[in-house]
Amino acid sequence: MISNGVIYGQQLVVDEAETSEYRGFQLEAWLGTEESWILPVFSPVGRLELVAGAVITDDETFAVTEAKYMFRAPANNRAGFGLVAGTLIAPFGEFYSYIPVTFPLLDERAVLHGNLGYMLERHDEQHGDHTHTRDDHLLTWGVRADIAAFGPVSLLGELFGENSDRPDFQVGFRLELLPDLLEMDFTYGNSFSRQSSGLGFIVGVAWTPPPLR
Repeated sequence: MISNGVIYGQQLVVDEAETSEYRGFQLEAWLGTEESWILPVFSPVGRLELVAGAVITDDETFAVTEAKYMFRAPANNRAGFGLVAGTLIAPFGEFYSYIPVTFPLLDERAVLHGNLGYMLERHDEQHGDHTHTRDDHLLTWGVRADIAAFGPVSLLGELFGENSDRPDFQVGFRLELLPDLLEMDFTYGNSFSRQSSGLGFIVGVAWTPPPLR
């Protein structure tokens, strides 16, 4: 999706409030050094977006389901916001929900995004002959800026984290290859914590064919 110079796709962690067009479809996929994703997106009714896909790491594969509803669309100098809820399944369960806020500025040449949410991670732990389930309750947050640089290029930067842990960051750029149809992201992510290596290098694509009529 493109609006006054800023190109919208979704490879970054911090989400925007906007949803796909009514009866719109999008295929998002990215390949990274730490994990890879494939996410088909469909909007069956206005302002509602449904996602079902997979996350692949070196050790596991997760099924992903997600729903996003946009309560108010963002406009220049007016924030838009929505609500997202989703799950990751296998080998452990995870539920998450967050409020995405999008605030376009400078005739939408710069766009700020913020997310604030909650995550429940459920882990099965083996203790001798017994298996115990441990639940982790996490506060999640993130901020992101998209800035139209020149022509088909937008610059991207975000900061995100859980609870009071040291945050991760991701920076890069987005390239519009075919107007309103095909975009590519090139990003690098790392962590301010020595215990985490961050997301590393990621290349992603977003394909958005015309909506069904």
